[in-house]
Formats: sequence, C-alpha cells, structure tokens
Amino acid sequence: PTHRLIMLKWDHLGVLLALALAASATQLARVQVPQAHCLDGSPYSYYISVGTNATKFYINFQGGGWCQDLNECVQRSLTPLGSSVNWTATVEMGDSMARDAGTNPLMKDWTFVYLPYCDGGSFTGSATSTSPKLFFEGLPIRQAVAASLKASYQFDAATDLVVGGCSAGGLAAYVHVDWWAAQVPRAKARGLPDSGFFLDGNYSRDGKPDYEARMGNLYIFMNAQAGLAPACTAELGYKCLFAYHALPYIQTPILALNSAYDLTMGNGACGHSGIVFDWGNTTSVNLCGNYVRTLMRQLLLPPSAVFLDSCHHHCGEWNAITIDGTTSARALATWYNGGSIALPNDGYMDQSAVYPCNSCC
Repeated sequence: PTHRLIMLKWDHLGVLLALALAASATQLARVQVPQAHCLDGSPYSYYISVGTNATKFYINFQGGGWCQDLNECVQRSLTPLGSSVNWTATVEMGDSMARDAGTNPLMKDWTFVYLPYCDGGSFTGSATSTSPKLFFEGLPIRQAVAASLKASYQFDAATDLVVGGCSAGGLAAYVHVDWWAAQVPRAKARGLPDSGFFLDGNYSRDGKPDYEARMGNLYIFMNAQAGLAPACTAELGYKCLFAYHALPYIQTPILALNSAYDLTMGNGACGHSGIVFDWGNTTSVNLCGNYVRTLMRQLLLPPSAVFLDSCHHHCGEWNAITIDGTTSARALATWYNGGSIALPNDGYMDQSAVYPCNSCC
C-alpha cells in the first residue's frame, strides 16, 4: 500500500519514531507556542492543516518511546524527540491525515493538528529538572496548543473531535482523550489510539529491561500525575500510564487499533498474567496474545470498539489490514457515524489468528 506509517529506529536508545510517508500527503504548517517547551527548553510548535470542514478536528500525537531516567532524557534532548531546534517549517502526513476519501473516508476534509513529541513522557509531565536542566512539559504543551487553537482556529466552536496517535502517542491518545474532550464540551469526541495498549510488568521494551519499573520512575521525576486523570492517579498512581489500567476511568468512546502480537513487546512478564513471554516460544506468544484479547474485550465495551489484528507489527498498516471485510479507515467511519452496533460483533473486531500469521498483514 502507498499509505502507511513506517517505524524507524532513532539512535542508540532504540526509540521508535513514526514517520508518515504517503504518495498523496497533506502538508501541515508549523505554529509556534513559545510558552511551552521541549526537553531542552526550545519552544514547542504544532503543525496544522485547516480543512474545508473547519469545525471538525483531528488531533494526532506523535510516538517515539519514552526517556525513563534523567540520563536518557539528556540524550533525547539532543534529538528531534527532545528539541524543536531542527524542526521543519512544514511536515507531510498521510494515512489518517490524507485528504482523499479512499484513504481517509471520515476525516478527509477535517482540520488536522499534529503534535510532535518532545517531552519524553507521552505528554503527561509538569516539572523542571535543574541539574541537568530539562523541561518536562507534557501538560503545558497540551494547554498551550489548546489555547492557540482556540485563539486562531475557532477550536472552541468545534463540533467534532477525534484524538489519535501511535505508540507512545497512542498511549497519549488513551490517557488524554477526556482532557481534549473537556476543551470542547459541545463537540462529539472520540479516541483513535494505535498500538498504545502497552502491558505493565517487567519485561524488555525499546531494548531496556524492567519496563514497568522504568515507567514508575518516569511518573515520579516528570510529575506525570499532573497530566493524568486525578480519579485514576488517586487510586492507581503510576499504573495510570498503562492504558488498560486507565481505561475504566476514561469516559470518551474509543476505537482502539492494535495487534495481539505487537512487535515492540519484549521478553519477560506478559503483564501480570503469570505468562512468561518469549518470542522464541510461540506458545507463550499466543498465550500472551490471548491475554491481550481478553483485556481489550473486557475494557473496550460499546460504545467503544476494537480493531485487533494478528499481524506482527507496531503502528501503521492504515488500510493495509482487513478484519471482517473492513479496513481500519472504514471501521472508523462506520463506528463514528453509526456506533459500535454498526460494526461486526458489536464493535469487537478480532482477526483471531494464531502467531505467526504472515497472511494477516
């Protein structure tokens, strides 16, 4: 397919950066919001393309892993995932930001807002480190972008809103969709997270062990609590950085795109299921995949929905995978306009194949 997200490695940290490559890409222009900052203190910017249906907004969070201790954040601050210094005047996006109906039937004429990722904490934090000097401004970034959109693009008059993102941006779409919905209370709001359903448990991710412990550390030094739902953090603390713990507290309906066998999953604990996950042991992979299926089916009930494939991938595959005769783009349009009941199986769409399944992709 000509439209898909390609995941590339960014430097030795092994951070996954999603770059949208499309034959008929949409150009978005940079808007600076200097009151908010990236890790290195450089001013934040977002990118926008105003659609002909200008009261309808699609907000997309960029992904790219996390920095989970101060040394990692220093290294990240030297890259575009931590600094805006080398960001371009425009970016080109396809897939869910394409302007053609075949690729993007629901949102082809909406206003697109792309949020580059430079805080290292899925847009959650609100803190500053003095030594080393670092800015963890995930929440201030969101606040500055919302204020700018209201001042310049009539965001406060929005009638429709979809909040999406991939990977760490997919996690951001889960945990911040209610916040964005509250900015435009008269709008119909929905979430579209892609590959953001990360399990807790201490396993390897991004080439680093002990994933849950590292996210717990991030929660503390970034003050991520400030940017997460208070009802969730009051009960669960850092666990609210994991979508399946946050979902019971999320009010906005969500269409979750995910793989049962996400390729960024690393060897170790499969959440707290008791399953020891190992890519070299297909039985363990399938057991863990079934655990993911169970969680998503339990937590994403109507009016939410699930598009759960069996392809070994992470992010992307927009329009490339078909479940029950439907692509993700068409599932989004059907669900948004007709609700979960308009989709197969009341919105729980599962490819249901065992790993490995090359024909699933």
